[in-house]
Amino acid sequence: MWIILIVALSDTVIVGPALGLTLKDLYPFGDQAGDEALSKNDDGSSPPIPISTLFPFFNHQHSKLFVSTNGVISFLQGVSTFTPDPFPIANDARMIAPYWADIDTTRGGTVWYRETTDAVLLDRATKEVTNNYPEFFRFKASWVFIATWDRVAFYGCAGVGCSKTNTFQAVLITNGQHSFTIYNYEDIQWTTGTASGGKSTTGIGGTPAQVGFNAGDGIVSLTVNASRSPDIVNVDKHSNVDIPGKFAFRIDASDISDGGCNTEGNLTIAPRYGPMLGGQYLIISGPCIEQNATIKVSFSGSPQKECERKSEFAFACITPLFSHTGDTPVKVETKNQEGESRIFQGLYTVLNLADCKHQVHRHDASDWFSGRQQISWDPDVAELFVAKFNERLVLKWYNPKNGIESLKNTGTTKYNLPDPKNNYAMAIRVTAAPQRENQSPKGIWSDVFPLAVQQDKANEFCKNWSISEAQLPSLRRIADDVQPCPCMLDQALLDIVRFQPDPDCNMFNRNRTGNCSHRKDSTHCIRMPQAGPDGIDNLCCYDADKNLIDSRLKEGGCLQRYHYLGGPEVLPYLSNFYFDVLPFLHCCRYSQMEQNDSSDDNNNNGTLCPQYIKHRKISSCVNYEPPRPARTNGDPHITTLDGYSYTFNGVGEFVYLKTTDGTFQSQIRFKQFRKENGDLVDASVCTAFVSRHFSTSGSGVVEVRLNSIRTADLLVNGDIIDFDESTVHRFPGIFVVQMTSNQPNLNTTKKEFIVSFTEIGIAFRAIASPAVLSILPVVGNKTLAGSLRGLLGDFDENPDNDLRTPSEEILLTNSTSERIHYDFGISWRITENISLFSYEPGKSFGDYQLPRFRPTFILPTNLPPEVTEVCGTNRECAFDFTLTDSVEFATETVELLVIFNSSLAASIKTKNCEDLPSVESGVWNATNTLEGSNATLSCFYGYETTVGGHIHCSNGTWGNLSGIKCTPLGSVSKMDDKLEESSRHYYVITICVVVLFVILIIAVVLYRLYKKKRREYALGKLTDLHGDSVYEYKTKDSEL
Repeated sequence: MWIILIVALSDTVIVGPALGLTLKDLYPFGDQAGDEALSKNDDGSSPPIPISTLFPFFNHQHSKLFVSTNGVISFLQGVSTFTPDPFPIANDARMIAPYWADIDTTRGGTVWYRETTDAVLLDRATKEVTNNYPEFFRFKASWVFIATWDRVAFYGCAGVGCSKTNTFQAVLITNGQHSFTIYNYEDIQWTTGTASGGKSTTGIGGTPAQVGFNAGDGIVSLTVNASRSPDIVNVDKHSNVDIPGKFAFRIDASDISDGGCNTEGNLTIAPRYGPMLGGQYLIISGPCIEQNATIKVSFSGSPQKECERKSEFAFACITPLFSHTGDTPVKVETKNQEGESRIFQGLYTVLNLADCKHQVHRHDASDWFSGRQQISWDPDVAELFVAKFNERLVLKWYNPKNGIESLKNTGTTKYNLPDPKNNYAMAIRVTAAPQRENQSPKGIWSDVFPLAVQQDKANEFCKNWSISEAQLPSLRRIADDVQPCPCMLDQALLDIVRFQPDPDCNMFNRNRTGNCSHRKDSTHCIRMPQAGPDGIDNLCCYDADKNLIDSRLKEGGCLQRYHYLGGPEVLPYLSNFYFDVLPFLHCCRYSQMEQNDSSDDNNNNGTLCPQYIKHRKISSCVNYEPPRPARTNGDPHITTLDGYSYTFNGVGEFVYLKTTDGTFQSQIRFKQFRKENGDLVDASVCTAFVSRHFSTSGSGVVEVRLNSIRTADLLVNGDIIDFDESTVHRFPGIFVVQMTSNQPNLNTTKKEFIVSFTEIGIAFRAIASPAVLSILPVVGNKTLAGSLRGLLGDFDENPDNDLRTPSEEILLTNSTSERIHYDFGISWRITENISLFSYEPGKSFGDYQLPRFRPTFILPTNLPPEVTEVCGTNRECAFDFTLTDSVEFATETVELLVIFNSSLAASIKTKNCEDLPSVESGVWNATNTLEGSNATLSCFYGYETTVGGHIHCSNGTWGNLSGIKCTPLGSVSKMDDKLEESSRHYYVITICVVVLFVILIIAVVLYRLYKKKRREYALGKLTDLHGDSVYEYKTKDSEL
């Protein structure tokens, strides 16, 4: 199969030579520009030119290139062929062909080339890309390569024919991840050399020049449609970007895309994702936009707002405030001067406030009190652009005392944060001034954060909240229906099926502003991936010793009235923030009980936290059962869900895991291993897997596959997911996460994803490196026991029957590797009609199948010393090292085995005692509730234990707790019997920093909701609300 992409020359009408490019329009070239020149030659090429950055081309990275006399830049080898062959071409002829023809510089002309990182040229290249590819408006070029064929003659020219010359240029541009090519044609006078059938006096006839790109695989290519025809001589008068003589192409992906606009009306929106708070600067492209057209946009039926035309190819719109998350319909209406309207549709994804990346950063973000605070931001973000190029940007903010004040865009500022009175939550927006009329205000946002308050206000807040909360249905009545927490951190990291990392507090996100600031004693928290009964959530947090935190002792988790994802008539994130986070902070951190003797060390800084705990249930791991892990890594070594380990070196696509009723399918791809020198070996590795759950809520196909440029891509329904705006994305019944790390020695060539199918209880942790994709599947749904099939076994706790074929034949576990390969592994090869994989342009199912491949089955007995040095006694590592000669590959096998063994240990059910009971006027102190733990009863100030006070967890019980309690000391005055006391010790931190702020509070709505019962206060019907009214904030108060 051939994939040939044809680019049509535009219908530009040429009135005179002024409409074409001149030499001044080309990038500077020649001696004065510092170029190298090819020696005068016919059909020659430069030596390999090392380049200072990896250049992405057709989904491959390149560290060198060749400049050929015959109008070609190639990557794997020089090109001496003088008559252009029709694309596509195989034999690794990977090339960029601005004008492939028979050029002879001994008859005239020079070929120049250089790479550059000159700031002026990088800026020019950046503008070329952003103008022609509006969706890449954040692109910044980091490297440019310029090749110029200056007044070159054709082979065999004679007489007047040698005066006919061509001048053209190819400009290669990249930022390291994406790459583009600009073709500039100043003057084209001939098409063909005489050896290709052209006339010596005209250079016309025969087999003319070819313009385009070739992947070198004989399948994928792009060709300008006049190539190899007489019309190619007019390439300097045509364009794909509406500038005669100029063409622009994106060339890093598996197919080539050209720039410009189209008449089909398909919208491309960039960025594709953005925050609920709005203000995001969007570049929308696709349809061609007339010069004086008016453009208006509406999101999900909201009132229309005006957009700004940027060019014929694109326009800019600003997102409004949203009351929902997820995919949002975008409707654009354009109207020309004659009053003719056109409607275009698109999709934009609104991100939950917890999931999006904050662009305004609060310094020392924990416990912001009123006073001097500091923030910083990137001054170059698109939302802070001004209309005039290089104009000094001025920001504005609202000062309650002095009104609107201005600020230079330095990227940081300090401000005196006033007492906000009754406003307990805030967010910061930095915005350029002035704003355009009839447009949503644009700007960048901080996280939503609480304002720390003094004791009296915290006490008042907590008491009022407790009274209102008591009128609502108790969460304790449904606590038994909620998934218990994992008992230890390792179990929490394993259980990616029933839980997900808490966006506000997780160990992968420590550089995020305010990470764990709401739960200071926590190092990692997890939440349920979707709302539980009545929309509640279970927040589980772990301390530095990996123990589940009891919130009566430390700042940890508990049941939450609202899931942060929101739900029907429940505002995403803010509902949880106002009804769960703020009460916790005011009752358990900011509030301090008044004491008769505050000097007593046993109770200085007691809090009202028992009031909060009374309405919630502490995190509990009673009856928790861990999920079961499996693995696939290395040359592929597989451990099934029941713990049977084997090696299967098939090449092709196979059933990885499926349910017997067909409602869930997962498939895996193994490719033959290729060494760095290009040699193939008798072993295979995993390079991709794909899964789908045919559920009632949706049937999205999730695929993870290696990519030579980006290490790995995650695709949903064939579309690559962009994690630049958010590390978490959600689809019906699915959530996917790109994991990050804060370790300074992180291997940046690795990527890690979590793919969780929440409704069926199956998840995958995928760890990608350039050579191999390692997978750690996890199953946490016990109802699937015995109903799974494939390479991962049947999930029935019996490893002896895991080698089960599609025909239900079961191989013995002591079968040879060869028999396992041919009688078990190969039997799970899929057919094309059931494949879930997406295939890159030019590839198909058959390209990945190698049925006759025979791998190496037996490890040599005498291993070289270097193998033992790297692998020790690990035979899987030794096998991988011996076959691949790769230390890195073998080391990865060892590293993944360590991760898997840790997961295995975490999958063992822990024995523990029941939760320690709440005690009036005291609290039980225990590290955890696991078997063998000890607990001590600590009484509050003015109380003492009656008997004992020390217990031990043994055989699943704490023993007899009756009679152990706290009783008043005779010298202590009676305390308010309406308040419970706590032994938790907190301190109030006052931080002097500066802030620009906007109060973001649903004061009116939430106050009213507090007064109603649960069904009556679920935040109203937000589906009918649009814009600022949802949040009740004023525009001036929102400006910085």
